[in-house]
Amino acid sequence: MAGLVTGMVLVGILFGLGICLALIIPAPAVRDNRRGALVPSGPALGKIAYAAPFGIWIENGGQVAWANEYCQKMFLDLQGRFKGIDAFEKLTSKAHSDAEEIFRLRTAQPEGPDTFSIQSQRNGTDTIFYAKDATLLAEKENELKRFIQTLTATFAHLPIGIAVFDRERDLTLFNPALSSLLGLAPDWLARRPSMRAFLDRLRNNGSIPEPRDFTTLRQEFTTLESGAFTGKYEVDWALPSGAIYRVTGRPHPRGGAALLFEDISRSAAMETEYRAEIRQLYAALESLSDAVAIFNQAGELTYANDAFDELWSCTLSTAVAPPTVMDVSRLFQKNCLPTPVWGEFRNFIHDLSERSQWQAQIVHVSGTKLTMTVSPIADGRVFCEFKRTATLADPAKLADSA
Repeated sequence: MAGLVTGMVLVGILFGLGICLALIIPAPAVRDNRRGALVPSGPALGKIAYAAPFGIWIENGGQVAWANEYCQKMFLDLQGRFKGIDAFEKLTSKAHSDAEEIFRLRTAQPEGPDTFSIQSQRNGTDTIFYAKDATLLAEKENELKRFIQTLTATFAHLPIGIAVFDRERDLTLFNPALSSLLGLAPDWLARRPSMRAFLDRLRNNGSIPEPRDFTTLRQEFTTLESGAFTGKYEVDWALPSGAIYRVTGRPHPRGGAALLFEDISRSAAMETEYRAEIRQLYAALESLSDAVAIFNQAGELTYANDAFDELWSCTLSTAVAPPTVMDVSRLFQKNCLPTPVWGEFRNFIHDLSERSQWQAQIVHVSGTKLTMTVSPIADGRVFCEFKRTATLADPAKLADSA
């Protein structure tokens, strides 16, 4: 390429999988800005650049030195002039050095696009600009903005704090509950802090469990960051204030993540109270001399006291897998004199309609006469009690007579 004329500009145009190169010689300053001179040796390449289906122009010192036909048709102002990059209004900024910027044409043609993606390249003292129609891209970005606005309006009424981070670990979306739950100022959240800065602020506010040392804290932060971005993080935070937050990390599209903060202090307290009541109930049942058992709605034995195991010569109170009503009724049949009660008992356990308490008299193989009381209780459960009423002198004779 030696021997090129000074001021000559090499322009590369990408078409499909090929690249066309055109040498453009800017015309003198007095020439019409809408025209450019091509070297005689490459008229075909020059025509390609001039007739490209997108805008190409060259600026030198802030003035348009050359512009192709697309620019002359689509980018002229009301006076019929093309002012180069000044003919556009910037809408977005570059995310990185090679990124495209979105511009809006200040004076758009009636039937032409008004939004363009523009890239620029320096070539000595000249700057080459490429402008492509970005109408669809702008529409998609507007749809995304509207979608985010809709999400924000929806999240505003949720009691769960939501923080959405992008792939760079920067906060991009949050709702009012996040600010109120964690004590974070909305204006600080609006500055889009990183996830690390976000977690550091939580520690300073006392909104994160205090580990024994700083190294442990950093390890927990690393777990939270990596876990949130793989969808594996879920833990309950017991705060120094006594509050309990359930923190869940979920993957987010395009490599980001969402952190959910739910205040479960009240439900945790209720669950603790419920478990304490259950323990008290079981302790009371264990103190009874009568055998008792509780079946759930699925027909499984969920509780039996020690007296039950002693009466029926079993260890069902400590069974790992809950036995079914069929298993238990077979145990009853084995240890009692024949009676049709057990079929009625099984049907009653599985019957989920309105039920009422009933009793039956049964005789244990040991000769003990028992009164079985079956009572429906809450949540479809059934409570069974076996009370000794008398002991027969000779159960074998009673079995023969039966």
